[in-house]
Amino acid sequence: MLYVLIVLLILIVLSMAVGYNIFNSVFLYKDKNKTNDVDPAFIDSDKDLMRPTARALYDYQKPLIEAFNKLEFRELSIISFDGLKLYGYLLEGNPEEVVICVHGYKSSMQNDFCDKIKIYQDRGSTVLLLNDRAHGKSEGIYLGFSENDKRDVARWVDLVNKLYDNPKIYLHGVSMGGATVIHCANSGLKNVCGIIDDCGFNSIVGISKYLIKDIYHMPYFPFGDFAWFWSVIITGISFNTSLGEDCVRNTDIPILFFHGKEDHFVPCFMSERMYEACRSPKELHLIDKCGHAAAYMMASEEYTKAVNRLLDGEVK
Repeated sequence: MLYVLIVLLILIVLSMAVGYNIFNSVFLYKDKNKTNDVDPAFIDSDKDLMRPTARALYDYQKPLIEAFNKLEFRELSIISFDGLKLYGYLLEGNPEEVVICVHGYKSSMQNDFCDKIKIYQDRGSTVLLLNDRAHGKSEGIYLGFSENDKRDVARWVDLVNKLYDNPKIYLHGVSMGGATVIHCANSGLKNVCGIIDDCGFNSIVGISKYLIKDIYHMPYFPFGDFAWFWSVIITGISFNTSLGEDCVRNTDIPILFFHGKEDHFVPCFMSERMYEACRSPKELHLIDKCGHAAAYMMASEEYTKAVNRLLDGEVK
């Protein structure tokens, strides 16, 4: 009996250690100022989660990022609910139409919006691009993974409402940013009139189950559950607080969903399930031969027309 207890204790300790390592690899972000550089031997390999459009997206973005970095932004900041100083960058235009852009997991506003910003420049919109916590100049070492990020977005919405008189506010997110804006859908944020979710996951528990199997080749139980345990202890983030299907089921905000059919990072079925659950005006755009975060590159005309319909109040 003692032998069994010892073996059981060892297994629990080892599982906790593995779970801690998974948590750290996912939530801890040391390379805050990473560039768009990639390993040529890795890009579009069968291990690259951005496949099959990774190389095309990299080449497509490179000149756009150079042009993006020349834009004249006004730097803004807020203090998060847990005391972090977070930064955003404002490109001023029409004060009645403000788009808040939320980038993806370990990405940047340059990578995820260097192309899509053209939609808003052509409209003359005011655009606020965020540095998520632990990204760029924003403070923090642990990612909000959409859960703490949605609370940060709520504070940015408050700031926009203070800067402008009764603006129409739209939230546009890519990947983890897509999940963030979806998780804001039922939060009752003042003057938010539309949401654009580009390849966002439905929930932390949902994407964790998918990626632990796909990346680590491990069963979710017990390792994912212990990663969840460490997340709650260290960051206060529970994996199942915000479930995308529940968020879109309980909102009247119009929502656009974009997703590449060959996305190997965030599976396409997550957007499909949220679209089916959504009870507000909505559109689903599934893009052929498209990997992660490449929907605009692969279908820029379709993407642009859909966003314009949303901002013009024409999504049914």
